[in-house]
Amino acid sequence: MTMGRAKERLSTCILELSLVHRVTPRLVVYVDKRITLAAFKQNLEPYVGVPSAQFKVFRVYANNQEFESIRLNETLSSFSDDNKITIRLGRALKKGEYRVKVYQLLVNEAEPCKFLVDTVFAKGMTVRQSKEELLPLLKEQCKLDLNIDRVRLRKKTWKNPGTVFLDYHVYEEDISISSNWEVFLEVLNESEKMKSMSQLAVLTRRWSPSTMKLGPFQEVILENSSVDELKEKLSEMSDITLENLDFAKGRGTFPCDISVLEIQQDLDWNPKVSTLNVWPLYICDDGAVVFYRNSTEEPMELSEDERSELMKRESSRLLKTGHRVSYSPRKEKALKIYLDGGPAKDPGQD
Repeated sequence: MTMGRAKERLSTCILELSLVHRVTPRLVVYVDKRITLAAFKQNLEPYVGVPSAQFKVFRVYANNQEFESIRLNETLSSFSDDNKITIRLGRALKKGEYRVKVYQLLVNEAEPCKFLVDTVFAKGMTVRQSKEELLPLLKEQCKLDLNIDRVRLRKKTWKNPGTVFLDYHVYEEDISISSNWEVFLEVLNESEKMKSMSQLAVLTRRWSPSTMKLGPFQEVILENSSVDELKEKLSEMSDITLENLDFAKGRGTFPCDISVLEIQQDLDWNPKVSTLNVWPLYICDDGAVVFYRNSTEEPMELSEDERSELMKRESSRLLKTGHRVSYSPRKEKALKIYLDGGPAKDPGQD
């Protein structure tokens, strides 16, 4: 190969295109990597069948994750042979726009995270404006007829609900957006009570040791991060007096599921702190899970058979939800401790 041919080879690549809307869904193209994305899309118009502004280009990586290519002035220099491209119909993103996946947060459902729609948010748009554009889409595609004042958007980190986005927040000023961003949409039973970033929204759940059951999630909105305010709010919404109210932070990813055979003993009940944002709680953002109980409530007494049956049910339930099962009913054995210089062990002793 001559130097000229080598240079030409380095500046070209063979791409495999997947046209998801076409009868002939695959196309292999030979391209010059110095071409811009805008010119590449224009050259694809005859094959896609629509103008370049009406289709999107996604680069497919080894793990089959797709990322949309949106920078029209950039070249294809990072592409190599056998890179796979997916072409999808739909309006291409403009500068400052981001494609967003919207999931519904259903805190009291067996599967609390449900995909709804793909939409577009733009830099400079307020949260309320994005809700105004989102609601008609939800009505059309998901048959959800929602009241804008009873819908909130919030941060989504894997399955964990996070910061509640307030209506006046502006994307890319108050809220950072990234490519392939995901958010939670939450339908409220009443108008939004979160009005300020100084407030804190905590998800609480009552544990009843006498019945071995957990109640539904209930949201508590705090004006500050004090333990006293949290306990006062929990006392108000339950029949538990302040002096008899215990609380503990949930562990793991939302919904912080735990076996009912573990919760009474394994959680760190009543940590000795006065604020929520310090160790061992570290509750600094919306969406944290807090369990609470009545300290005077006696645990249910279970026979060995009842305990064994309950353990089986809990193991099955937690495995279905993908949570780790750590409970093991090991029998305890007495431990004998001998000190150096102490009496020797009797040879006939077990």
